[in-house]
Amino acid sequence: MNGFHTELNSPSHLRVIIVEDEQDLREETELGLRSLGIEAAGVADAAAFYRALVSKPYDIAVLDIGLPGEDGLSILKYLRSSSNMGIVMLTARGSLNDRVQGLNEGADAYMVKPVDLKELASVLCSLGRRLAAMRVERRRQPSPAPALPAAPVWKLCKTHWSLISPDGVSIPLTPKEYAFLNRLVEKCGQPVPRAHIIHAFGGEVDDFDFHRVEVMISRLRRKGKAITGEPLPIKALPGFGFSFTADCTLT
Repeated sequence: MNGFHTELNSPSHLRVIIVEDEQDLREETELGLRSLGIEAAGVADAAAFYRALVSKPYDIAVLDIGLPGEDGLSILKYLRSSSNMGIVMLTARGSLNDRVQGLNEGADAYMVKPVDLKELASVLCSLGRRLAAMRVERRRQPSPAPALPAAPVWKLCKTHWSLISPDGVSIPLTPKEYAFLNRLVEKCGQPVPRAHIIHAFGGEVDDFDFHRVEVMISRLRRKGKAITGEPLPIKALPGFGFSFTADCTLT
């Protein structure tokens, strides 16, 4: 008996609550588990069980199914949806369907009365060790990295011919300004060569005066800064073209 008692004490401070409406059986189980080194308490029904959980934490619940009022399966479903408690069903219902239902609903073990207290204690301690290992593993898991703030998103609106800043400020556009920005936004973040911009204006590369585009871009930048207070995210790529350097969507 002493060797067995030492083994049962391996999960330190294992706290078990027994929900059993038969008083003699409840008290026998409670006292027997205590004699085997497990901290045990007993209650007669679901209402008393829920009150007990408010006043003290428990590691494992031992549930009878046939309880007055709310039955053990209902308690099982509640615990599985709201806590990480271990759950052992201890009931006279021993059919295959009953066992399968209990395990499918989330019980960690299903035992049929009558059961030897040493066997019950062994099951409880084994489950206690698994629960303790799971708690340690959860503590070892790295904390999720904090979410990065979303990148500012601009919107190019065809309906209203406007560029809308991430703060919701609208910049009205001329048809040429819209055509220019539309070509940049289509390749958002990527460089757009001069030839593509010229084609957006319906011109030919060989005889198109690109200085007109540069003048338009200069006006657009001044207008954008005057309205939003910030430079527009348009980057010139000398000898190549331009790019829109911020996230932007077409609407």
